[in-house]
Amino acid sequence: MHERVSGSRYAYRPLVEHTSFLAQALRRLGRQRATVFLAVVLYDASPELIGEKLQMHPVRVRQASSRTASVLRHPSVATELRRLSYEIDALDTKALVDDELRTLIREWHLEEMFEPLCAACSCPMPVPMIDSLQPRPGRPRRYCSNACRQKAYRARRKG
Repeated sequence: MHERVSGSRYAYRPLVEHTSFLAQALRRLGRQRATVFLAVVLYDASPELIGEKLQMHPVRVRQASSRTASVLRHPSVATELRRLSYEIDALDTKALVDDELRTLIREWHLEEMFEPLCAACSCPMPVPMIDSLQPRPGRPRRYCSNACRQKAYRARRKG
């Protein structure tokens, strides 16, 4: 049970307010820098892919990514984001993407740009949640299912 504080029901503000803060912080960064950051964090996109989609050199993409991380580490933003990360530890990690952040992603068409597509059927593939501290082992998936993988294998053998 949460402790009551000065007439409020819970000690912490609702989680939605924190994630709205994240969306506002990303909007203040500017579209290009925020797009680079979200492409890396949400879609695990490589600097080469981001550079191709945004018509930037991969070196510029890496610079934008590091500058964005630096801005988000600034104390004015970092304290709110730190509170969010402490609260999220006990919650589902999918709670990070709320309505305002989804609106931002749709508004900037990030899903269409960076969502990985199946090499056989060109359908969007589900993106697994990424732990930013541990790199994903192995190669990235190329096919959405074993059926598509088998279909591509047969096509390669045939022709």
